Parts: sequence; C-alpha cells; structure tokens
Amino acid sequence: MQNRRNHSVIASLGVRSRLALLCLVVSSTAYAEDVVKGDFELIDHRGQVVTEHSYDGKLRLVYFGFTRCPDVCPTTLFEVARALRHLGDDAANVQPIFISVDVENDTPEILASYVAAFHPAMVGLVGSRQQLDAVAASFNVTYGVEQATDSVYHSAYLFLMDRQGRFLDLFGYGVKAAAIEARLRENF
Repeated sequence: MQNRRNHSVIASLGVRSRLALLCLVVSSTAYAEDVVKGDFELIDHRGQVVTEHSYDGKLRLVYFGFTRCPDVCPTTLFEVARALRHLGDDAANVQPIFISVDVENDTPEILASYVAAFHPAMVGLVGSRQQLDAVAASFNVTYGVEQATDSVYHSAYLFLMDRQGRFLDLFGYGVKAAAIEARLRENF
C-alpha cells in the first residue's frame, strides 16, 4: 500500500517537479560518492596489511565500531551475519569488514575471536591512530573517546561498497538483515 501511495505522489508531480526530484536524487548519489572515498591501509585480524584493493571483486559491507561495544556494534554485525546466511552461496561475493575505532584496546587477536563469533567470512581491521584517522576521513565517519568515562563513540553506519571499493549505499543503525540482503542482491 505504501509503495502505491509513494508512486501516486510522484505521479501527481508535474514534469518540472519530477525532473527536479530526479536531479536531487542523482546529485545526492554523486555527492555521497565524493564524500565517501573508501580508502584504507590497515592490519587484518590475521596480522596482514590490507587495503581497499585487497577485497577487489567482492561487494563490501564496512562497519566501524569496537569490540567492547555493549549493543550497537553487535546488533549491527548480527544483522550483517544474518543477511550473509540468507544469501547462501551468494555470500561468497560479499566481504564483511569490521574496522575497530578502539586503537587502545582492540588488537588483531581480540578482533579474530570477535569477528569469528558473527560470521567466518568477516574480517576485523585495526591500525594506528594515524591510520584510523585517515580511514575515518576517507569514509567520513567520526569516532573518539570520552576522556571522563573512557567511553568510545563512533558513527553507526553500515557502508555498502562495490566490487572496486566505491560507495554504493549507506544503512543506518537498526537496519535489518532483509534490507541488507535485498540491497546486496540488487548488485550481484
């Protein structure tokens, strides 16, 4: 019913209004591609240096967080893992990536057990503060530590990147596995 209502609203717009709406959508996508570069050089949970090109040929789901996160990170990664399980054999075309923003506590060893708890294909990445600042700027995310409480904060977006590491889409916190799965299938 909602899709019909949205279609009716768009259909009721005049030609100029529909063109303006189209321009807005196209320019927003182009702007997002300019804002989200997706470049990185980090260490994976096996201790290997990786870049965005290490995963060329696969769609990527990239999430920033930290292993001590009590709710937002595990909830999002659980939904990513569910989406991958629903994809079955097609999940081989997707690389889930978890980038830790907690350089003080998260090590490759800690990340190895953390990502394994969600999905065997998930990769955990860490780096120095300088490397993390660079990747955060590349994805246009924020993170930090509240000094008074030692609490880590970060952007809670899930990025969908194409097979060459270019931005495709952004999911907000609370996205469900079905929505992730559907968007991935659109890009196979």
